[in-house]
Amino acid sequence: MGRGPKKMTEALIAQWQKEGRGKGEGPKYKPWLEVFDFSSIGRVERTESARFGRTIHLMSDVERDTFYAAEYSQRVLDAREQYPLDREITLEIAKYLNIRHPYYPGTDVPTVMTVDLFCKVVRNGVPGYEAIDCKRTEAAEDTHAIEKLQITRTYFAGMDVPHRLVFHSRLPKTHIRNIEWMRSGLIKSGEQERYPGYFREKSRIMAHELANSTRNMPLNEYCANFEIRHGMSPAEGLRVAKLLMYERTLLCDLTNPDLATAPLSTFRCSAPAGVLDAAGGS
Repeated sequence: MGRGPKKMTEALIAQWQKEGRGKGEGPKYKPWLEVFDFSSIGRVERTESARFGRTIHLMSDVERDTFYAAEYSQRVLDAREQYPLDREITLEIAKYLNIRHPYYPGTDVPTVMTVDLFCKVVRNGVPGYEAIDCKRTEAAEDTHAIEKLQITRTYFAGMDVPHRLVFHSRLPKTHIRNIEWMRSGLIKSGEQERYPGYFREKSRIMAHELANSTRNMPLNEYCANFEIRHGMSPAEGLRVAKLLMYERTLLCDLTNPDLATAPLSTFRCSAPAGVLDAAGGS
């Protein structure tokens, strides 16, 4: 069975529009497509974003990795996935380009086209927007995929919004896996800490120690020692270090394939730990 909505009709499109799909910003944004709308084939994923305050719906590994990079980037203020394009405009563009507009499989219903990520960004201190499509490299040889990208690129050119194409083979894999690893330490929505502000307190203690430390042991060894000295459970020390790295209090080399065993001399503590709200703190 092909990936995609099982049966699309104009009535369903109208219903989704009424539900507010593709509208809103930040925590209130609702993507046009959700993972529940797709059949089982392919890699779809829901992930909680503490920074953007909502659950993110990602339709492929490439989208997931690109989203992780966007979420971590300080220049990205908001990221809206599965962002819908105005169908009347895409139909006009397809006609102008002499390209067949995509239709939902087995129907005569024109597809509501989407861009994988629509990001609010800061460029040279000025807020703006960027549209990003995420593809596997082999899509560059797919005529149908190229035609859809031509429609999308023309659409955003008319809005004076840069449209960027990200191929999976060009993503910095080690960077992404490190971001994913740090991200795994974020405090989940509804998660019960040992007491309110527990991880925030421990992060401030660790940041103070590291800012004034001359130790040069592997990070995981230091974290295990930190747990013992501060009465923490196993793995909580490394989790605190992940939080510090994600909020950039503890600066690290993202090209290192194994940050957990990296010596402390390869890290730099930029300042005492800040408020962890952006990293999911309570």
